[in-house]
Amino acid sequence: MGLDLLKKIFEEFNKHQIKYCILRNYEFLLNAKLPIESLDTVIAKEDIKKAETIFRNNGFLRRKQQFSLAHRAYFKLGDKLERVSFDVQIGGVYWNDLRYIDESILKNRIKKDYFYVPPDNDYFVMLLVHSILGKRRFKPKYQKILLSLNVDKEYVLSKLSKIFNKRIAFSLLNSVKNNKFEKIKIKHLLFYFIIKKPVHILKLLFLFFRWLKWKRLFKPAPLISILGPDGSGKSSLTAKLNSFLQESGRKTAVIYTGRGRGHILPISKVGMKYIKKEKVKSNSRFKKRIIYTLAAPVFALDLWLRYWFRIYPQRLKKNIVITDRYCSDIILMKNVNFRFKRLLLKLFPKPTLSILLYNDPNILHKRRPEESVEELERQMHIFEQMNYSLKIKTVNKEKDSNLAIKFVVERLLWDWY
Repeated sequence: MGLDLLKKIFEEFNKHQIKYCILRNYEFLLNAKLPIESLDTVIAKEDIKKAETIFRNNGFLRRKQQFSLAHRAYFKLGDKLERVSFDVQIGGVYWNDLRYIDESILKNRIKKDYFYVPPDNDYFVMLLVHSILGKRRFKPKYQKILLSLNVDKEYVLSKLSKIFNKRIAFSLLNSVKNNKFEKIKIKHLLFYFIIKKPVHILKLLFLFFRWLKWKRLFKPAPLISILGPDGSGKSSLTAKLNSFLQESGRKTAVIYTGRGRGHILPISKVGMKYIKKEKVKSNSRFKKRIIYTLAAPVFALDLWLRYWFRIYPQRLKKNIVITDRYCSDIILMKNVNFRFKRLLLKLFPKPTLSILLYNDPNILHKRRPEESVEELERQMHIFEQMNYSLKIKTVNKEKDSNLAIKFVVERLLWDWY
C-alpha cells in the first residue's frame, strides 16, 4: 500500500496543480528498501482544501487538531496495519505556530522524480533552523546533509538574517561550513527567535494554553473494553491487541474484570458454596431471584472497587487499559431484573472504545461445548440490546483481530493518543 498510495497522492496533487513540497526525510520515496516515514509537507494556504479532499477520497483520516494551528495531520492504515501519514504545514514552515519560512519555499521548489522538494538553498535553511528550533539538536543525518549541500552564500545569509540577524547568520553558516555543530548555541538562538518579535511571545502564550488542554494532564488514558459471549474470542483478541500496541511503543495494561477471579471483596468462597448447594438442592425460582438480586449489588461493588483501585490508577499513569469483559458479567447475571442490571452498569465510567465479538450460538457452542446453545442464545440476546463502538462477527481469527486492531489504532491516532 505505502509507496503506491503516496505516488497516487502526489500524482493527484500535480494533476490539480496543488502547490506543495516535502520538507525532509523523503529518501524512502527514492529507495523502496528504506522504511516509510511520516512526510513533513508544506501546502499553500489557498490549496489546503483541495489537498484535504484528495486525502479524504483516498481513505486518509484527519487527526484531531493539536495545539499548533499551523499543522494538520493525515494518516491511513493498510490492511496489514502499515501506516502512511502526512504532517502538513499550511502556508509556510513553522516551529509550532511561529513561521520562519513563508510560501516562497513553494515558488522555488524543484521536482525530484514524481514529487516536489525544496531546492538546496531553502533545504539548507529549513534543515538548519528546524534542527535549532524543532529538534534542538543536530541529528547526524542532518549534519551530513547540511555539509553536502552546495548553496548560494548570499541567499542563505539573507534568509537566516530575517529569521535571526546578520551576526547570527554569519556565525551559523561558518559553524556548518567548518563542521562545528557543537559550537552552535541552540538554547540562546531559540530564546532570541522568540523575543525578536513581540507577536512571537503572544502566539506562544496562546499556544501554551492550547498545549495544556491538548496534553490532557489529568485526563486518564483510553479504556478499551472487549465484550462478547463465551467462545467469541475475547481472550485471543485482548492478547493480540495488547501485543500489537506494545510493539508499537505504547504503554498498556490488561486487566480482567469478570466474575471468575480477581475479586477485592471476599465473595469467591461464598459464591462457590452457594453454587454447590444450588446444584444439590434446587431453590424455587422466586427464591433464586431474591438471592441473585441481593448478590448483584455486592458483585457490582466489587467490580466498582476494581475499577477505581486497579483500572483507574493505570489510566492515570497513561497506560492504555484493555479489559476482557469490563463489567459485562453484571448484565449477564441470571435471575436479576434487566433494568436493575442496567442501573448497576451506570455506576461505571464508560469505556473509551467497546468492541463486541459475536456469532451464531450454534457456532459458539462448537467452540465452547461446555456452554449450552440456550445459554449462548441468552447471552447474545442481552448483548444485542447494548451499544458498542465496533461489532465484529467472528469468522476468521486473524482477519477479525486485524479489523479490531485497525479500528482501535485509527481511533487512538485520530485522537492524538
